[in-house]
Amino acid sequence: MAIKCEMKEIGVQKTASIRTRTSVSNLPETIRQAYQSIGILMSENGVECVGAPFAIYYNMDIQDLDVELGFPVSSRISEKGRIKNSFIPQGKVISFTHVGPYNELESAYNEAFEWIKQNNVETNGVVCELYHNDPAVLPPAELITEICMYLKN
Repeated sequence: MAIKCEMKEIGVQKTASIRTRTSVSNLPETIRQAYQSIGILMSENGVECVGAPFAIYYNMDIQDLDVELGFPVSSRISEKGRIKNSFIPQGKVISFTHVGPYNELESAYNEAFEWIKQNNVETNGVVCELYHNDPAVLPPAELITEICMYLKN
C-alpha cells in the first residue's frame, strides 16, 4: 500500500463534538452514535457542517482511547449533554492520506509510523483523522481518510 504524505499547517477550526473514551473494538459504534447525536443537534440549531467529519485521538491506548468526535461547523451550537463547542487545534502536522476501507487503516498507520521513524520526525502523540467522503454513499475501496499527526513544537 502506498499512502500520500505531506507536511502542512492546519488552522484552528470551530467544531461541535463529543469527547469520550472507548476501546478500538467499540469505536465504530461510538463514532456512529456521536455523529448521529451531533448531526441532530446541528440541525436543531441551524448550524452547517463546513468540513470533513473528524476523530481526534489524544492517546493510542486501544483498550481506552481518549477520542473527540465531531464536525467542523459554521457557527457555535447550543451545547447539550455531552455535545460541546470545541475546535480542531492549529499546528504543523504530517499528513498521510489513505484510500480504502477503514479496516485497512491499521496498515496505513504502520506505514506512517515507519515513515516518521525513517525521517526522524517527532510527533506530540495527538492524531486527527479526517473522513473526506461518506461510507454510506461510496464503496469501501473509495473512502479517503486523512491521518494528521501533530508535530512537536
